[in-house]
Amino acid sequence: MVDGCLVVYKPKGITSHDVINKIRRVYKIKKCGHAGTLDPMAQGVLLVFFGKALKLINFIPAEHLDKTYLARLTLGKTTDSYDETGNVTSVYEHSTDYSCEQLNKALNKFVGKYNQIPPIYSAIKIQGKKAYAMARAGEEVKLEGRPVEVTSIRLIDNYINKDKHNLLIRVHCSRGTYIRSIAQDIGQELGCGAYLSYLLRERVGKWDYPHALPFWKIEKGIEFTNDSAFIKLEDILSCPKIIVKKETLFKINNGQFITRNDISNIELSNDENSDIFQILSPNKELVAIYSNNKEKNNRENEFRLFPMRVFHQDETY
Repeated sequence: MVDGCLVVYKPKGITSHDVINKIRRVYKIKKCGHAGTLDPMAQGVLLVFFGKALKLINFIPAEHLDKTYLARLTLGKTTDSYDETGNVTSVYEHSTDYSCEQLNKALNKFVGKYNQIPPIYSAIKIQGKKAYAMARAGEEVKLEGRPVEVTSIRLIDNYINKDKHNLLIRVHCSRGTYIRSIAQDIGQELGCGAYLSYLLRERVGKWDYPHALPFWKIEKGIEFTNDSAFIKLEDILSCPKIIVKKETLFKINNGQFITRNDISNIELSNDENSDIFQILSPNKELVAIYSNNKEKNNRENEFRLFPMRVFHQDETY
Protein backbone atom coordinates (compact mmCIF):
# COMPACT_ATOMS: atom_id res chain seq x y z
CA MET A 1 0.00 0.00 0.00
CA VAL A 2 1.33 3.43 -1.01
CA ASP A 3 0.47 6.40 1.22
CA GLY A 4 1.54 9.83 0.04
CA CYS A 5 1.32 12.40 -2.74
CA LEU A 6 2.94 12.27 -6.17
CA VAL A 7 3.59 15.48 -8.10
CA VAL A 8 2.91 14.49 -11.70
CA TYR A 9 3.60 16.44 -14.89
CA LYS A 10 0.41 15.92 -16.89
CA PRO A 11 1.04 16.30 -20.62
CA LYS A 12 -1.30 18.01 -23.05
CA GLY A 13 -3.92 15.84 -24.72
CA ILE A 14 -5.05 13.63 -21.85
CA THR A 15 -7.47 14.17 -18.99
CA SER A 16 -6.55 14.27 -15.31
CA HIS A 17 -8.57 11.08 -14.88
CA ASP A 18 -6.48 9.43 -17.61
CA VAL A 19 -3.47 9.94 -15.34
CA ILE A 20 -5.28 8.25 -12.46
CA ASN A 21 -6.38 5.32 -14.62
CA LYS A 22 -2.84 4.81 -15.92
CA ILE A 23 -1.43 4.78 -12.36
CA ARG A 24 -4.07 2.29 -11.24
CA ARG A 25 -3.33 -0.06 -14.15
CA VAL A 26 0.45 0.20 -14.17
CA TYR A 27 1.12 0.16 -10.42
CA LYS A 28 -1.95 -1.85 -9.32
CA ILE A 29 -2.90 0.92 -6.89
CA LYS A 30 -6.63 0.96 -6.24
CA LYS A 31 -7.00 3.97 -4.00
CA CYS A 32 -5.71 7.15 -5.61
CA GLY A 33 -7.17 10.44 -6.77
CA HIS A 34 -6.13 13.88 -7.92
CA ALA A 35 -6.69 17.34 -6.46
CA GLY A 36 -7.26 20.21 -8.88
CA THR A 37 -8.34 19.10 -12.35
CA LEU A 38 -6.33 20.10 -15.41
CA ASP A 39 -8.18 20.33 -18.74
CA PRO A 40 -6.97 18.04 -21.56
CA MET A 41 -5.48 21.04 -23.43
CA ALA A 42 -3.47 22.06 -20.34
CA GLN A 43 -0.24 20.62 -19.02
CA GLY A 44 1.77 20.84 -15.84
CA VAL A 45 1.49 20.04 -12.14
CA LEU A 46 -1.17 17.56 -11.06
CA LEU A 47 -1.20 16.34 -7.44
CA VAL A 48 -2.09 12.65 -7.07
CA PHE A 49 -2.87 11.31 -3.59
CA PHE A 50 -2.60 7.67 -2.54
CA GLY A 51 -4.15 5.63 0.27
CA LYS A 52 -4.33 7.46 3.60
CA ALA A 53 -3.20 10.68 1.93
CA LEU A 54 -6.65 10.97 0.33
CA LYS A 55 -7.94 11.65 3.84
CA LEU A 56 -5.55 14.60 4.22
CA ILE A 57 -6.77 16.68 1.27
CA ASN A 58 -9.45 18.43 3.32
CA PHE A 59 -6.86 19.38 5.96
CA ILE A 60 -4.70 21.29 3.46
CA PRO A 61 -5.49 25.01 3.85
CA ALA A 62 -6.82 26.60 0.65
CA GLU A 63 -3.97 29.12 0.66
CA HIS A 64 -1.49 26.23 0.51
CA LEU A 65 -3.04 25.11 -2.78
CA ASP A 66 -2.73 28.41 -4.63
CA LYS A 67 -1.54 28.10 -8.21
CA THR A 68 0.72 29.75 -10.77
CA TYR A 69 -0.02 29.44 -14.49
CA LEU A 70 1.74 30.45 -17.69
CA ALA A 71 -1.01 31.15 -20.21
CA ARG A 72 -1.23 32.27 -23.83
CA LEU A 73 -4.23 34.31 -24.90
CA THR A 74 -5.00 34.63 -28.60
CA LEU A 75 -6.80 37.86 -29.42
CA GLY A 76 -9.50 38.52 -32.02
CA LYS A 77 -11.77 35.50 -31.56
CA THR A 78 -13.98 33.95 -28.92
CA THR A 79 -15.04 30.33 -28.50
CA ASP A 80 -17.86 28.68 -26.58
CA SER A 81 -15.40 26.81 -24.34
CA TYR A 82 -13.17 29.89 -23.86
CA ASP A 83 -10.20 27.90 -25.22
CA GLU A 84 -8.82 26.59 -28.51
CA THR A 85 -10.87 23.37 -28.35
CA GLY A 86 -14.22 25.13 -28.69
CA ASN A 87 -16.31 26.39 -31.58
CA VAL A 88 -15.67 29.96 -32.71
CA THR A 89 -18.49 32.24 -31.57
CA SER A 90 -17.20 35.63 -32.79
CA VAL A 91 -14.43 37.14 -34.91
CA TYR A 92 -13.05 40.67 -34.47
CA GLU A 93 -12.33 42.30 -37.83
CA HIS A 94 -10.39 45.33 -36.56
CA SER A 95 -6.85 45.96 -35.32
CA THR A 96 -5.68 44.46 -32.03
CA ASP A 97 -2.65 46.73 -31.83
CA TYR A 98 -2.95 47.73 -28.17
CA SER A 99 -0.37 49.68 -26.22
CA CYS A 100 1.33 48.17 -23.16
CA GLU A 101 -0.64 50.63 -21.04
CA GLN A 102 -3.95 49.41 -22.50
CA LEU A 103 -2.97 45.77 -22.06
CA ASN A 104 -1.81 46.15 -18.45
CA LYS A 105 -4.93 48.12 -17.59
CA ALA A 106 -7.08 45.27 -18.91
CA LEU A 107 -5.04 42.63 -17.05
CA ASN A 108 -5.16 44.52 -13.76
CA LYS A 109 -8.94 44.70 -14.00
CA PHE A 110 -9.00 41.02 -12.99
CA VAL A 111 -6.55 41.16 -10.09
CA GLY A 112 -8.04 40.94 -6.61
CA LYS A 113 -11.02 39.22 -5.00
CA TYR A 114 -14.18 38.95 -7.05
CA ASN A 115 -16.90 36.55 -8.23
CA GLN A 116 -15.82 34.77 -11.41
CA ILE A 117 -18.29 33.19 -13.84
CA PRO A 118 -16.94 29.74 -14.78
CA PRO A 119 -17.10 28.44 -18.38
CA ILE A 120 -20.27 26.51 -19.21
CA TYR A 121 -17.98 23.73 -20.45
CA SER A 122 -16.79 22.84 -16.95
CA ALA A 123 -17.32 20.01 -14.46
CA ILE A 124 -19.35 22.18 -12.10
CA LYS A 125 -22.61 20.45 -11.19
CA ILE A 126 -26.08 21.99 -11.52
CA GLN A 127 -28.71 19.96 -9.68
CA GLY A 128 -26.51 16.89 -9.96
CA LYS A 129 -25.67 17.34 -13.67
CA LYS A 130 -22.26 18.44 -14.95
CA ALA A 131 -22.37 21.76 -16.76
CA TYR A 132 -20.40 20.53 -19.78
CA ALA A 133 -22.77 17.58 -20.25
CA MET A 134 -25.75 19.93 -20.19
CA ALA A 135 -24.07 22.29 -22.67
CA ARG A 136 -23.25 19.45 -25.07
CA ALA A 137 -26.85 18.26 -24.86
CA GLY A 138 -28.04 21.71 -25.90
CA GLU A 139 -29.53 22.53 -22.50
CA GLU A 140 -29.40 26.04 -21.11
CA VAL A 141 -26.58 26.45 -18.61
CA LYS A 142 -26.57 29.26 -16.06
CA LEU A 143 -23.66 29.36 -13.66
CA GLU A 144 -23.38 31.63 -10.63
CA GLY A 145 -20.23 33.60 -9.94
CA ARG A 146 -17.79 31.94 -7.54
CA PRO A 147 -15.40 33.80 -5.22
CA VAL A 148 -11.79 33.71 -6.41
CA GLU A 149 -8.65 35.67 -5.62
CA VAL A 150 -6.15 36.59 -8.31
CA THR A 151 -2.97 37.82 -6.66
CA SER A 152 -1.25 38.97 -9.85
CA ILE A 153 -1.40 38.88 -13.64
CA ARG A 154 1.83 39.84 -15.38
CA LEU A 155 2.34 40.42 -19.09
CA ILE A 156 5.33 38.30 -20.19
CA ASP A 157 5.16 38.77 -23.95
CA ASN A 158 3.03 40.46 -26.63
CA TYR A 159 3.66 39.11 -30.11
CA ILE A 160 2.20 38.11 -33.48
CA ASN A 161 2.80 34.63 -34.89
CA LYS A 162 1.23 33.36 -38.12
CA ASP A 163 -1.18 36.30 -38.19
CA LYS A 164 -2.33 35.56 -34.64
CA HIS A 165 -1.92 38.19 -31.95
CA ASN A 166 -0.91 36.52 -28.69
CA LEU A 167 -0.41 37.63 -25.12
CA LEU A 168 1.72 35.50 -22.81
CA ILE A 169 0.79 36.08 -19.18
CA ARG A 170 1.63 34.61 -15.78
CA VAL A 171 -1.24 34.29 -13.32
CA HIS A 172 -0.98 33.68 -9.57
CA CYS A 173 -4.38 32.78 -8.16
CA SER A 174 -6.43 30.86 -5.62
CA ARG A 175 -7.71 27.34 -6.16
CA GLY A 176 -10.95 27.19 -8.14
CA THR A 177 -9.91 29.99 -10.52
CA TYR A 178 -10.59 29.31 -14.19
CA ILE A 179 -7.84 30.67 -16.45
CA ARG A 180 -10.18 30.14 -19.42
CA SER A 181 -12.58 32.61 -17.85
CA ILE A 182 -9.75 35.09 -17.27
CA ALA A 183 -8.87 34.82 -20.98
CA GLN A 184 -12.50 35.38 -21.96
CA ASP A 185 -12.87 38.33 -19.56
CA ILE A 186 -9.65 40.03 -20.71
CA GLY A 187 -10.79 39.72 -24.33
CA GLN A 188 -14.10 41.32 -23.46
CA GLU A 189 -12.36 44.10 -21.56
CA LEU A 190 -10.12 44.85 -24.55
CA GLY A 191 -13.14 44.71 -26.85
CA CYS A 192 -11.64 42.29 -29.36
CA GLY A 193 -12.38 38.96 -27.72
CA ALA A 194 -9.83 36.30 -26.76
CA TYR A 195 -9.47 32.62 -26.05
CA LEU A 196 -6.96 30.47 -24.17
CA SER A 197 -4.56 28.76 -26.60
CA TYR A 198 -1.91 27.41 -24.21
CA LEU A 199 -1.81 26.67 -20.49
CA LEU A 200 0.97 25.43 -18.24
CA ARG A 201 0.31 24.99 -14.53
CA GLU A 202 3.72 25.83 -13.17
CA ARG A 203 3.01 25.38 -9.49
CA VAL A 204 0.50 24.15 -6.92
CA GLY A 205 1.33 25.36 -3.41
CA LYS A 206 4.99 24.57 -2.78
CA TRP A 207 5.20 21.95 -5.54
CA ASP A 208 6.43 23.13 -8.95
CA TYR A 209 6.72 21.52 -12.38
CA PRO A 210 10.55 21.17 -12.61
CA HIS A 211 10.29 18.66 -9.72
CA ALA A 212 7.25 16.80 -11.09
CA LEU A 213 7.40 13.21 -12.33
CA PRO A 214 7.14 13.07 -16.15
CA PHE A 215 4.17 11.06 -17.37
CA TRP A 216 6.38 8.83 -19.54
CA LYS A 217 7.94 7.41 -16.37
CA ILE A 218 4.46 6.38 -15.22
CA GLU A 219 3.77 4.77 -18.59
CA LYS A 220 6.97 2.72 -18.23
CA GLY A 221 6.11 1.76 -14.65
CA ILE A 222 9.24 3.30 -13.14
CA GLU A 223 9.24 3.17 -9.32
CA PHE A 224 8.50 6.61 -7.86
CA THR A 225 8.41 6.27 -4.05
CA ASN A 226 12.09 7.22 -3.79
CA ASP A 227 11.75 10.04 -6.32
CA SER A 228 11.84 13.67 -5.13
CA ALA A 229 8.39 14.08 -6.77
CA PHE A 230 6.87 11.78 -4.13
CA ILE A 231 5.86 13.36 -0.81
CA LYS A 232 5.57 11.02 2.13
CA LEU A 233 2.35 10.98 4.14
CA GLU A 234 3.84 12.84 7.11
CA ASP A 235 5.31 15.57 4.87
CA ILE A 236 2.13 16.61 3.04
CA LEU A 237 0.72 18.95 5.68
CA SER A 238 2.64 21.95 6.99
CA CYS A 239 1.14 22.00 10.49
CA PRO A 240 3.26 21.09 13.56
CA LYS A 241 4.06 17.46 14.34
CA ILE A 242 3.63 15.88 17.75
CA ILE A 243 5.43 12.65 18.52
CA VAL A 244 3.59 10.66 21.16
CA LYS A 245 4.70 7.94 23.54
CA LYS A 246 4.21 4.31 22.60
CA GLU A 247 1.57 3.73 25.28
CA THR A 248 -0.45 6.66 23.89
CA LEU A 249 -1.13 4.83 20.62
CA PHE A 250 -3.88 2.81 22.32
CA LYS A 251 -5.68 6.01 23.32
CA ILE A 252 -5.35 7.41 19.80
CA ASN A 253 -6.58 4.22 18.17
CA ASN A 254 -9.69 4.48 20.35
CA GLY A 255 -10.31 8.13 19.49
CA GLN A 256 -9.48 9.56 22.92
CA PHE A 257 -8.06 12.99 23.65
CA ILE A 258 -4.40 13.36 24.61
CA THR A 259 -2.63 15.64 27.10
CA ARG A 260 0.89 16.94 27.69
CA ASN A 261 1.78 13.70 29.46
CA ASP A 262 1.22 11.78 26.21
CA ILE A 263 3.71 13.86 24.24
CA SER A 264 7.40 13.02 23.92
CA ASN A 265 8.42 15.69 21.41
CA ILE A 266 7.02 18.52 19.24
CA GLU A 267 8.38 19.47 15.81
CA LEU A 268 7.27 23.01 15.01
CA SER A 269 6.67 24.27 11.48
CA ASN A 270 6.21 27.55 9.63
CA ASP A 271 2.55 27.28 10.60
CA GLU A 272 3.19 27.50 14.34
CA ASN A 273 -0.16 29.18 15.06
CA SER A 274 -2.06 26.24 13.65
CA ASP A 275 -4.74 24.64 15.79
CA ILE A 276 -4.28 21.38 13.87
CA PHE A 277 -1.49 18.93 14.70
CA GLN A 278 -0.11 15.85 13.02
CA ILE A 279 0.24 13.03 15.54
CA LEU A 280 3.21 10.75 14.89
CA SER A 281 4.13 7.43 16.46
CA PRO A 282 7.54 7.01 18.15
CA ASN A 283 8.93 5.81 14.79
CA LYS A 284 7.50 8.97 13.17
CA GLU A 285 4.62 7.45 11.20
CA LEU A 286 1.50 9.59 10.88
CA VAL A 287 -1.27 8.03 12.99
CA ALA A 288 -3.81 10.83 13.42
CA ILE A 289 -4.80 14.47 13.01
CA TYR A 290 -5.75 16.24 16.26
CA SER A 291 -6.97 19.75 17.03
CA ASN A 292 -6.65 22.16 19.92
CA ASN A 293 -10.00 23.29 21.30
CA LYS A 294 -8.73 26.56 22.81
CA GLU A 295 -12.07 27.63 24.21
CA LYS A 296 -12.62 24.33 25.99
CA ASN A 297 -9.05 24.15 27.27
CA ASN A 298 -9.13 27.71 28.60
CA ARG A 299 -12.41 27.04 30.36
CA GLU A 300 -11.19 23.89 32.04
CA ASN A 301 -7.61 25.11 32.51
CA GLU A 302 -6.16 21.95 30.97
CA PHE A 303 -4.30 21.38 27.71
CA ARG A 304 -5.93 18.67 25.64
CA LEU A 305 -5.92 17.76 21.95
CA PHE A 306 -8.94 16.11 20.36
CA PRO A 307 -9.09 13.69 17.39
CA MET A 308 -10.20 14.90 13.96
CA ARG A 309 -9.02 11.90 11.94
CA VAL A 310 -7.51 8.66 13.24
CA PHE A 311 -5.71 6.25 10.94
CA HIS A 312 -6.48 2.96 12.65
CA GLN A 313 -3.85 0.31 12.23
CA ASP A 314 -6.39 -2.09 10.78
CA GLU A 315 -7.96 0.57 8.46
CA THR A 316 -8.15 -0.61 4.87
CA TYR A 317 -8.63 1.45 1.71
